[in-house]
Amino acid sequence: MKNCIILLLSALTFSVSAIAQENVSIGPVVGVSIANFRGNTSAIGGNTDWKPGLTAGGFYNYSSKSGFGFSGQLLFTQMGAQVFNKTNEINLNYIQVPLFATFFFGKYGAPVRPKLFLGPSLNFLVGAKDKDGNRLNPESGPRIYNPFDLGLTFGAGLNIKLQEKIWLNIDARYGLGLLDVSADNNKMMNSNWGINAGISFPLGTYNKNTGRLRTR
Repeated sequence: MKNCIILLLSALTFSVSAIAQENVSIGPVVGVSIANFRGNTSAIGGNTDWKPGLTAGGFYNYSSKSGFGFSGQLLFTQMGAQVFNKTNEINLNYIQVPLFATFFFGKYGAPVRPKLFLGPSLNFLVGAKDKDGNRLNPESGPRIYNPFDLGLTFGAGLNIKLQEKIWLNIDARYGLGLLDVSADNNKMMNSNWGINAGISFPLGTYNKNTGRLRTR
């Protein structure tokens, strides 16, 4: 799993260098995740409820004058659900790598720019515990939850200019798990809402005359 994350980070870094022509920025992001399971939840009591969690990480954004852009993120996100009539919890912690195609509305450089985004999310499970902290995927013995999940995430947000080249990024999103998270094929998928906020800073210096970004 570590090798996969390193490979993804390398690919994201290369992508930034390759498309850094008009507006590339990076920054931290934090937010709230409201998660639940969908599908066949009979193995965990059948009556699940939404569970709040934390999201934190970093991102980079690319936007063009045409309005189209791209965003790559590396996030730690707490997911899972409340189970057995809220008497217990399943806490699934993921390293998420969402990759978004983004469309910005309004004039390029305007102080407020609404946006819509859509894309896949690669989710790597790094922890699975119940409410009391008991491991659900022990180091020895059969695992209960699969180590990888593929999701589809879409949402909307605002980029608000705080000062020249520094932006507040706010978004609301919904993540739809596409794979069975249970190791015994219960056909149970992740589902979560998220509200996130971040600050973006320019990666290099943008030259308005040439339309290119100077990184040195």
